[in-house]
Amino acid sequence: MLYLFGAIALFIILDSIRGYLSTKNKKKYLFQLFIGVPLVVACLFLFGPLFAISPIKIGYSTLKDNNITLYYPGNSIDMAKDTMNQLKQADNMNRQFYKTTYSMPVVLAKSEFDMLRFGSYPFGGGTGNELTINIRVGRMTTGKIAHEMSHRNLAMLTNKLIPAPNWFNEGLASYIGKMDEYRKPNELQVDLKEGRYIKDILNMRGILGTAMWIKKINIDKAGGVLYGQTYLMTKYLFDKYGQEKMYDFVASLKNNDFNKAFFSSFGMTEEQFHQEFINYIQNYQNNQSPAEQS
Repeated sequence: MLYLFGAIALFIILDSIRGYLSTKNKKKYLFQLFIGVPLVVACLFLFGPLFAISPIKIGYSTLKDNNITLYYPGNSIDMAKDTMNQLKQADNMNRQFYKTTYSMPVVLAKSEFDMLRFGSYPFGGGTGNELTINIRVGRMTTGKIAHEMSHRNLAMLTNKLIPAPNWFNEGLASYIGKMDEYRKPNELQVDLKEGRYIKDILNMRGILGTAMWIKKINIDKAGGVLYGQTYLMTKYLFDKYGQEKMYDFVASLKNNDFNKAFFSSFGMTEEQFHQEFINYIQNYQNNQSPAEQS
C-alpha cells in the first residue's frame, strides 16, 4: 500500500509542476501550493500512512517493551497489554531465526478504514510495511504477527526494501510464524495433480510481483495454495540444509542479489530448486523428509 501512496504522491508532484508551467498567475498558484502541500503532508503524518513516525498521535496512546512500541487507540490499556503479550511471543519466534530483532513499531487499528489510512490492505488481519506493522484488534494470531514481523526483520537485516522474491519472503515469514495450516505436502500434491499449483511462482518478484500476488489472493482466490506452497518451498530448504545454513544465506543477501546468493549457498539456481521441489511433491509419501526422498 505504501507503493500506492508513493505513486499518488509522485503524480501530485508532477501534476503540480505541470500546473505551474501552464498557469498564467504563477504567484497565486505558488501561494495555493504553499498552503495546500503542508496541509496534505500534515494529514499524512497525523492521520495517514506516516502516522507511526509522527511526533503527535491523536487519539492513540503508547506502550513500549524493549524493541516493541505499540500504538493503541484511546485508553484501552488492558487490550494493549494483551496485544503486547502476543507481540513479545511473536518477537521471540523471530529471534530464534534472526538471532536478534530490530525496532518494531506496531499500530493497533480499530477498523478497515484505519487499516487503509495507515497504508495497509483494509480487509486483512494485519500487514507490515517499511515503517510499521498494522494489525486489527482481535484478528491476528501470534503466528501471523510473527509472519509480519519477519518481513520487517528481513528488510532491516539486509538493508533492502525488497530483499527477496515474494515466494521466499512470504515463505520465510510463514515458516517463522509456524503457519502450516494452509497446506500439507499431500494436499499440495493434489493441487499439483489438479492444476492449482502456482507454477509461475518464481516470477512474482518486485513491485509487479506483489501486484501478481495480490491478484492471486483477491481475484483468483488462490491464497491458500499460494501461502501453503511458499511455506512448503521454504520449509523444504530448512529441512534439507538446516537453520544455520539458511541464516547464512539470508545474511548474505545484504551484499548480494538473491540469485547470486541462492546459487552460492545451495549450488543450484532458483529454477533448478523449484523443479527439485516439484519432484519432491510429486513423489511425496507421508512422513518423508527431503533428505529421505533424495
